[in-house]
Amino acid sequence: MKLRCTKNSIRIRIRKSELEELSKKNIISESIDFGNTIFSFSLSISDVPKINAVFEERKINVFLPEVKAMAWIGSDQVGMEHFKPLDNSEELHILIEKDFPCKDREDEDKSDTFWELADGSDDAC
Repeated sequence: MKLRCTKNSIRIRIRKSELEELSKKNIISESIDFGNTIFSFSLSISDVPKINAVFEERKINVFLPEVKAMAWIGSDQVGMEHFKPLDNSEELHILIEKDFPCKDREDEDKSDTFWELADGSDDAC
């Protein structure tokens, strides 16, 4: 699972095996050990009305509504997104996508990516 963050935006990319695990266990997670603290993030299927994300105790938790998640998992749909309103009149953009192979990373293991959904363009990643 890959996480990209920019100003008020979270993007999670999931490999095939992770999507299978998510469909079976309803949760997948990753962590990064910095030596003095651990940062982690998870994606889970939950009883929520909309895609949501929260940050608590050095962990980003992203929640997917069960019906929407199961439809996405079993389809060719690449991603799901939601714009979560924030208290400061801004929005948090939450994007969850199936992972494509990166053409410019020759040493990367691409066997667990969604080749069949890539558009064939040179910038597919």
